[in-house]
Amino acid sequence: MTHHKLRSFQRQHLYLGILFLVGVFLVGCAVVPQPTVEVYIEAIEGRADTKIHPETGAVTMQQKGVAVTIEPLDVIEIFALTDDPRINPYLVVGRRGNVEPIYTVFEMTVHNLDTPRVLVEESAMLIDKNGAQYANLPYDYFEDLYDNVTRSEQNVSSTTYPHYHSPYRNYYPHYQTYVDIAALEEGQAIVAESLFESGKLFKGAKRRGLIIFDRLNLDTTDMRIIVPEISVVHSDEKQEKLKFKFDFRQVVTEKSAIE
Repeated sequence: MTHHKLRSFQRQHLYLGILFLVGVFLVGCAVVPQPTVEVYIEAIEGRADTKIHPETGAVTMQQKGVAVTIEPLDVIEIFALTDDPRINPYLVVGRRGNVEPIYTVFEMTVHNLDTPRVLVEESAMLIDKNGAQYANLPYDYFEDLYDNVTRSEQNVSSTTYPHYHSPYRNYYPHYQTYVDIAALEEGQAIVAESLFESGKLFKGAKRRGLIIFDRLNLDTTDMRIIVPEISVVHSDEKQEKLKFKFDFRQVVTEKSAIE
């Protein structure tokens, strides 16, 4: 059974919850946003050094007392990151309620199981089967996007449907969903709170956050995510650098392929 089928039941319940939240938060909205999974990413089974969670599809690898878990998020799960889709910086809501992800999104968790200290950087790399390489997008990338929006042009009533078409939409498409300054600022706060951050982990500690990549083309299939900057600090202060590699496959649903 594929990862997509295993999570279908869970998605149905999540979707019902999303519809309820949208009805509460989008006052005056004529069309309810309807996220539909047309593309999803699943871990490739068969690697002896990885363990795949049967319900979430998250894949875990352990080395030298450090466990790293990466979970791909589909559009429904990205949509659920915020109660109000206006402030979600990782997707766009269309006029007919269709929801499009802007990025390829994973959640990463690093857990120091039993070593004195672990140093973690937020850097990650995605390499597809054709050799194209993508670095994860840092907070500075998103900060530049927000800084390049002329705030004086965000003078749209908060009671209107969230489709403000700024002159920057061709370059920064997620801003078309913002209707006011408050929503813009909340979206920036979501980025700051949700991205994976560098840090030091003592024994038993864990750190979780999102790693964001440019949205992959539909013809991208197999890919590998490499987390290269995790170091174990031993009792003698010597550092040992670890490298974690995870294999995934992007799957396009029949509906999306037909369209």
